[in-house]
Amino acid sequence: MAKTDTAIPQMPHPGAAKARGILESSSGLVLEQITRPGVGAAIWRRNRSPGFAEWIESIPPGQLPALRAVADFRTIERGVHAACDLSGLPAGTMRDLLASDIGALALMLARIMRNPLMHIRFEAVTTDACRRFHVDQLPARLLCTYRGPETQFGLEDENGRIVRAGAMRSGEVAVLRGASWPGMEVTGLLHRSPPIAGTGKVRLFLALDPMVEPAEARRLH
Repeated sequence: MAKTDTAIPQMPHPGAAKARGILESSSGLVLEQITRPGVGAAIWRRNRSPGFAEWIESIPPGQLPALRAVADFRTIERGVHAACDLSGLPAGTMRDLLASDIGALALMLARIMRNPLMHIRFEAVTTDACRRFHVDQLPARLLCTYRGPETQFGLEDENGRIVRAGAMRSGEVAVLRGASWPGMEVTGLLHRSPPIAGTGKVRLFLALDPMVEPAEARRLH
């Protein structure tokens, strides 16, 4: 039986941003609930299949694909296959599953944000980049770590300290509000990549960002 949606209570904080809650479910439909009042992140709590998990964990780091591009969501699945070809990752059922999954997530984000164009960043990470808790300077971001340590969440308490507010597991998907989320609510939920430099761990990380107009992009940066 599918788990019902559950909202993690927001931490009381006078004057804090409104969108500080995490909504989570075992159904992918939860991602569409990012627009609900007070929700800073919607998380699809899904499991990797044992066969897929074994396959992706066994890929040599040098064969992990890398892709950074601006694309229509309808072309992203082909783009992932092209990146796999360039990295030398052999074709097969599991590679097809990976590419089709990323393509499906791109479709979900396009529908949620009503924008077919997005920036994809899909790559192996071995550093401590983005290790500080932060809010992305974007309208929204879809995240999925296919391999390695998960994204972590935090909230700022009344003393300005960061309090941990949960994490994602490998294979799970989240849509997060960014600093320029459209509407009146300001995002207050923070997130970060786990520090892994020097541990030998490798993350295979996906980020999908809806494209913004050039003038808006300049304002955000």
